[in-house]
Amino acid sequence: KKHGRKAEEALMTEFVQLEELSVFEGIDPATLTNKQRRMALRTINLIKEKRSGQLKGCTVADGRPQRSLYDKSETASPTVSIDALMMSLIIDAKEGRDVATADVAGAYLKADMDDFVIMKFTGRDVRILCEMNGDYERFVTTERNGQEVLYVRLLKALYGCVKSALLWYDLFTNSLKEMGFTLNPYDPCVANCMIDGKQCTVVWYVDDNKISHVDPRVVTELIERIED
Repeated sequence: KKHGRKAEEALMTEFVQLEELSVFEGIDPATLTNKQRRMALRTINLIKEKRSGQLKGCTVADGRPQRSLYDKSETASPTVSIDALMMSLIIDAKEGRDVATADVAGAYLKADMDDFVIMKFTGRDVRILCEMNGDYERFVTTERNGQEVLYVRLLKALYGCVKSALLWYDLFTNSLKEMGFTLNPYDPCVANCMIDGKQCTVVWYVDDNKISHVDPRVVTELIERIED
């Protein structure tokens, strides 16, 4: 109500990103059972007004209906301990390492969803999505309350789903291992690799990383490899 069309444009920008990353695909509602429709995750679309006045859209899934479907061991994702982070900072200072911090843009959306998860857009969001991509029009249905609904299948680990954090952790750690890194046996969010005879360390909290090595070029190249 406050921002009108500008808010819709901010949401459309977010939907474009989701489309480019193939986060979901439209699904024919006639192929879904009544239970699948009831269990479909609600889409939550948020608008953030930054201090600059810029509007940013953010789409997440309401993952609450999933909580009873999994054991905690199937969804829990580790995060770096304060002790490990502080120790790594001491080592960085002692060895005079070059240090960079960097996050992974849209991190969860890089991980594949390994379950059959249905999500639904409703109301005005359906129209905005169809404006962006007319192919979704054929999947739109009108439910008994007269509201338009678009069901989609999640292909990527969207924020809000209970398994998304763990799926991202598995993807990130496996990527580091492929680069030659070894996870620290005391903290699974610390990884080390010898590069040019010196230790390179990556410490991370979800998608925020601290990367250190005595050679600044190694740090820059590793950030580029992670981005790739």
